[in-house]
Amino acid sequence: MKKHLTSLALIASITAALTLPASAEERSSNISSFQYASLIKTDGTYWQWGGNQSVPTQVHGLADVKQSFTGQLIMKQDHTVWYWERSSLAAAAQLHPIAELRDLADVYLDGSHLWALNAQGQVFTAPTPESQSDAPEFTLLAGIDNVASMDFYYESYPREGFQRQLFLKKDGTVWKDNRSTQSYEPVASLNDIVAIDYNLALSKDGTVWSWPVEFTASGSADQLAAAKVKGLTGIQSIKSSRRANLAIDQQARLWFWGDTITGSSDGTVFHNQADPLRIASISNVTDALVVERSILVLTREGKVFETSIDLERMSPLAEFTLIAADVSEIKSGGRHLIMRKNDGTLWGWGVNKNGELGYGDYEFMHNTQVPMQRPLSIQLNDEAVVLTNGVITRSAQTFIPLRSVFEKLGASIAWDEKNKVATISRSMPGTPLAITINFKSAGVSMNNKPVQLQNEPFTVNGTAYLPLRFISEALGASVDWVPEEDLIRIAMQ
Repeated sequence: MKKHLTSLALIASITAALTLPASAEERSSNISSFQYASLIKTDGTYWQWGGNQSVPTQVHGLADVKQSFTGQLIMKQDHTVWYWERSSLAAAAQLHPIAELRDLADVYLDGSHLWALNAQGQVFTAPTPESQSDAPEFTLLAGIDNVASMDFYYESYPREGFQRQLFLKKDGTVWKDNRSTQSYEPVASLNDIVAIDYNLALSKDGTVWSWPVEFTASGSADQLAAAKVKGLTGIQSIKSSRRANLAIDQQARLWFWGDTITGSSDGTVFHNQADPLRIASISNVTDALVVERSILVLTREGKVFETSIDLERMSPLAEFTLIAADVSEIKSGGRHLIMRKNDGTLWGWGVNKNGELGYGDYEFMHNTQVPMQRPLSIQLNDEAVVLTNGVITRSAQTFIPLRSVFEKLGASIAWDEKNKVATISRSMPGTPLAITINFKSAGVSMNNKPVQLQNEPFTVNGTAYLPLRFISEALGASVDWVPEEDLIRIAMQ
């Protein structure tokens, strides 16, 4: 075992932080794909954030992941489909094969059921498991086949409502369930359709079609028919947030119709604009999303702009604010936005009360772009370390949760909840080691001698974070950074 550093040598080493790469090539991300709350790295590992995890944190036990889906389903590189579960954030995931599914294309969860579409156009359904440890049991959906994509919408009646499954078939027709998972019928007037979103359909001729979702007591949706949305031609993509609708035409112009919104809680008021409005104050649009009470737009130049729908009426000269540049892709989480930049890094914007942006805090809202924390792995003596929360980097120094590694290095950890003081101690040949960290005063001492750290330890949502290199080297370990793998290696001899 390495002889531990003397106090003087250790204090001198504190400023040698674990520095992340600086060049553009080294900064390039190892992220293969991402969703609004998860990502997959090029090595096939799967990472999540949000809830109790304020930064991307690896789900250990998942390997060779090609794509992830809602309902804890993943597809591996060999196109097999698996359900994963784990007993706690500190445990590796357990995998259960879903033999019925292969070549998965899409999955959505409606609360009571999972719906899965494969590349061959078959649809499968399964009741949501009663507990996380129960794998879903999928059955082939009879009565519908050759499906290209699927969605759902709600029909509202005075005293009740129904969720209706919606399927775009490969022949361009659109089908809905007939209030039964075994009976389906086409939506009248829809042919040559290339995309669906809620109660919108885009035809290959560039027209947009819609059908009603709200009915009076005497109305019936059983004879549902779609009608062309007036004023829209040459449209190439559509987006719906159920109340607000967006379209982008072949000239990369943005169109809006549907509801704007004012007020909150019991005072919320929706203001409907039934006729599509071209927003002339923005151009070169490649993607657009409704996020919370904003429209977020990505342009050909890689810029992301925001304008509010928290008003009584949308203006054709809506004022847009630049929030990010060098962006290649955007995805919505409903109340927040995740952006991938040209260098492959992920950035967030919007509501963050549950750590949705992966930034490492729980500020309710970030009105400016913030960088997502880099998904870093840790190995101890060549074995992967399972973290309950991911690594946080501040001023080029890495911090890890209190109990993630240090106990594995032979240290004893004591936590004084009342005074917010952590004590890390270890009996070693020569001088015993004791490091005390006060999270209230940010005071740090080693063997009762004060130590000045480059960055103060901190807590995030009750998780205490400590500087990795400082503690590890004090305990006699060496720490190395492998930038091409986003990996931190700790070796204890």
